[in-house]
Amino acid sequence: MKKSLLFFVLVTFTVSCLLFVLPFMVSSTYAQSSSVIQSQETNIPGVVFELIQCKQKRGILTIKMRMKNTSSKTANIYWNTPDISIYLIDDLNRKKYFMLKDSTGALIFSGDSYRISPKSSIITWYKFPAPSPEVNEITFVIPGCTPFEDIPIKKYK
Repeated sequence: MKKSLLFFVLVTFTVSCLLFVLPFMVSSTYAQSSSVIQSQETNIPGVVFELIQCKQKRGILTIKMRMKNTSSKTANIYWNTPDISIYLIDDLNRKKYFMLKDSTGALIFSGDSYRISPKSSIITWYKFPAPSPEVNEITFVIPGCTPFEDIPIKKYK
């Protein structure tokens, strides 16, 4: 009886631990799986921004970026004015593109406030109007780091 009770407790504990830890393992693996197009150091000690996707489809350009905290302290990131401080530059036509807004006027992006645990990362995304068809590279500007320049646009129909 004692052996079966001990076995039950061990199995229950192991399953509980896996159910708690597995989502973190999956999200951490996902966050690390995309290849880096370009990275920039930031003004926040230990935080690096990695641009991992620049995709254009149906008139919308999507930027995905990994915010990576390499430090041993939690990093807090917040933008006061993302509507004017996060944008694209079309160098070819000398145009600036701000983020898209939905029908209520809210910006279409992953958010303006992030808390990144030590030694971890998160994925963020931003939606912009697509530049004209002849544009194949853009510059992405986001507060806290130097611009991501000459970013190739992956175009889909």
